[in-house]
Amino acid sequence: MPELYKFLMERSALYHNLEYDSSEKKKPRLIFYNDKDEEVMVVPVKKMKADEISSLLDSLGFYKRSQKGEEVPEEFKHFPLKAPRDEL
Repeated sequence: MPELYKFLMERSALYHNLEYDSSEKKKPRLIFYNDKDEEVMVVPVKKMKADEISSLLDSLGFYKRSQKGEEVPEEFKHFPLKAPRDEL
């Protein structure tokens, strides 16, 4: 899974509130939790490219630093997943 490795080595540290758990090496996935630590979404990433993973995180509202170690603005310090909208 070279694309997942590329994402983990080059980009994951830029995203705030993103943690990697290597316990599921054969079935890598992103698991999103709400502020009550409840699982709200699971996305398999085994076949995703690094750019696709980044795009997904960006679309969900994760704050992406411009460089490692950059301070995260106060408004982005809490859970980054955008609240789901009601469908009309």
